[in-house]
Amino acid sequence: MAFSQKKIYVKDESFDPIYKSLNKEFYFRSRFFPGILLALGFIVLFTQVIYPLVYFKTHDETSTPVASSVLGVAAGFSKFKFSELSNISAAGVETKEIPKYFKISIPKLGIKDAITETNSLSLSPDLSLGHYRGSGLPGEVGNAFIYGHSVLPWFYNPKNYKTIFSTIDTLEIGDTVNVEYNGKTLTYKVESKEILPTDKVSPLAEYKPKYLNESTITLMTCWPAGTKAKRLLVKAVMVS
Repeated sequence: MAFSQKKIYVKDESFDPIYKSLNKEFYFRSRFFPGILLALGFIVLFTQVIYPLVYFKTHDETSTPVASSVLGVAAGFSKFKFSELSNISAAGVETKEIPKYFKISIPKLGIKDAITETNSLSLSPDLSLGHYRGSGLPGEVGNAFIYGHSVLPWFYNPKNYKTIFSTIDTLEIGDTVNVEYNGKTLTYKVESKEILPTDKVSPLAEYKPKYLNESTITLMTCWPAGTKAKRLLVKAVMVS
C-alpha cells in the first residue's frame, strides 16, 4: 500500500505587510498617521482648553482669541450683547452735568471700586459695568439699573468685567452694595432677587413707588451664569 507523498507548504511573504522587510504604506497607516492625529489632538487640547484655562485664572482682562476658544465659549466668555436693552438712546435724558463714571463695591463678593459708566450706550459692558441710560442716578429718588457680564462661577474674577457679576446670585437679603457717586459714598441693602425671561426685563421700571422718595438700584446679569437664557435681577434700597 503506497502512502501519499508528504506535502510541504512554503509561506509566500512577498505581499505580507507584517513580515515584509518594509512596507511603506502599512508603516504610514499604522505609525505615522496615528502619530499625526495624536499630535493634533494635543495641540487642540492645549490651545482650546489648557491655555485658556490658565489665562482665565491669571488675567483680569480677556482677549478676543482666548474668549473665542472652545473653553471660552462653553464658559460664557464669548462676545455677548444685552439685546433686550437695545432701546438705549440719548433722547429724553437729562443733560445736567453728571459724572461720566461712578464706582460700585460689594464686600461679600470681593468687588471693590468697579467702574460703572453713567448713562452708557454700550450693550456689551466689557470694560466697565453699564448704567442704563435714562434710569435713576445713585442717591436720587428712583431706580438705577446696572448691568454686567457673568460666566461660569468657577472662573469668577471680581476684577474682570467679563466675569464680575458671575456670583451675584449668592447675595442675600441684608447684604450691602456700596456706591461711590459724585463724591459721596452711598450704602444700599439687598431686599430681593428675581429671575426673568429676557423679554420681561424693563430697565426703566421703578422698583419702589415714586411717592416713597427712595433711592434704589437693580443689578442685572445673565442667568444661569455662563448662559444667555434668562436674566437675574438683584434689587437693593439705599439705607445711608
